[in-house]
Parts: sequence; structure tokens; C-alpha cells
Amino acid sequence: MTCDDYRSQLHDYFHGSLEPGPQAEVDRHAAECVPCGELMRLAREISCRDFVGFLNEYIDGELAPERRAIFERHLAICSDCTAYLDSYRKTMSLSVAALRDAAPVPAKIPEGLLRAILAARK
Repeated sequence: MTCDDYRSQLHDYFHGSLEPGPQAEVDRHAAECVPCGELMRLAREISCRDFVGFLNEYIDGELAPERRAIFERHLAICSDCTAYLDSYRKTMSLSVAALRDAAPVPAKIPEGLLRAILAARK
């Protein structure tokens, strides 16, 4: 297996969709090739599910520097999570834009309800 073959198999490897033979080849190559073994180590630092679970903290800049570095390494090697992050950011941007052009509030809305709605929009 070449390094290019290895990299092309990683997505299926981590999603559990490789047959046992190709999976064993990926494991063997990672054990024998230092750069590909390092890539495997980086890929195992965080799963896609974990990435999604901490996405809000990542976006808000609330992750500890070490955790943020792990997220960024994951983004560098995972096109699925990169696409998910891009889609998430676009969705949030569109939702903010949609709320920006809200209609005026009628005068008869109870003050407590109005405060709750405005607080939820922040």
C-alpha cells in the first residue's frame, strides 16, 4: 500500500466501512510508515462525533488551547468535519440575518414575554 492509497482509505477506515482485508492493510501501513502512523495518531485524537459535540465551544473560542489545537488538527485531515463546520457557520449567519429584519413588536405584548424573547435571541 502506498501513502496515497493509505490516505484515500482513512475516511472509510474511521467510519468502519472497510472490509477486514483493506482494514488490515491500513493498520499494517500505519505501523510501518512513520508519517502515516503519525497521521493515524492525529486522526485518533478526536472523533467526528466528539468534534460535533464541542463545536459551539470551538466557534465561541471557549476551548482550552490544547483542545483547540486538537480540533484544528482534526479539521486539517477530515473533510467531512470541515464541510460540517462551514455549513454550521453559514446556517448561523443566515439565522442571524433573518432575525435582524424582524417586524416591529406590537404594543400589547406583555413586558416579561418581550424580555424573554429578546434574551433568547442573544
